[in-house]
Amino acid sequence: MVVTGLVTNVVRLAAGWDEPQRRAWCERLEDRTRAVPPHAVIYRGRNVIFRDLVEGEEVAVKRFPVASPGKRLVYRLRATKAVRAFDHALRLEALGIGTPQPLAAVEVRRDGWPAASYFCSAYLPEFREARELRVPGAPDRSLLLGLLGEFVGRLHELGVVHRDLTSGNVLLVPDRDRPGGVCFQLVDINRMRFARIGVRAGVANLVQLRLNDGGEVLEGYCRARGLDPSRLRRLYAARLAWRGVTQGVKERTRPWRRRLGL
Repeated sequence: MVVTGLVTNVVRLAAGWDEPQRRAWCERLEDRTRAVPPHAVIYRGRNVIFRDLVEGEEVAVKRFPVASPGKRLVYRLRATKAVRAFDHALRLEALGIGTPQPLAAVEVRRDGWPAASYFCSAYLPEFREARELRVPGAPDRSLLLGLLGEFVGRLHELGVVHRDLTSGNVLLVPDRDRPGGVCFQLVDINRMRFARIGVRAGVANLVQLRLNDGGEVLEGYCRARGLDPSRLRRLYAARLAWRGVTQGVKERTRPWRRRLGL
């Protein structure tokens, strides 16, 4: 569909979404994004996340802009972030790993070059981010930290690596039938790897959470992978310290990287 000089293509659709009304909604996403009411905006920054109602179903929409010439070239040759997020969500579901249900992936191109992509998923009306567990007085903090470590350990045992495993990308969704009363779900899943992961690489991935815990995360991780936490504490501490250094550099250089489109 052509809208204001742009070509919008619906690249992926969930089985129940392949019908005219939902497809038409997907094709109008670029225009809808410009008119999102403030109350529907979940996040607005480099990316935009908002919620919408489609045929009575609440949907979360994430828009990934493709701003720099370098990124436009990259995404002309490889799958866009929205398509990768959709495909990764299907793989996670097949493995029994929690993530919001994928509904659609949409690409917007100008003169054949990527301009933006949209990933649409089921909206979660109630959740907490794992980053809330940084607060010492958070409810059931010790229990949930250990369960979170187990969750990441199971991911690695299944050969799943979330390459941006920050505590904001793990959601705690209420579920009375699960230990701790929560189901862990992954979001921002366009950057993932599906491969066997060793212990050292696994610990390097685990420290991305940076939850300032007292060892519960590592202990839970080791339970899930059948490892001895006493043999990994030194490695975990070293990796955690190095992660702090690299994150500091990343934050200081963020404005320049944004200007360069990196």
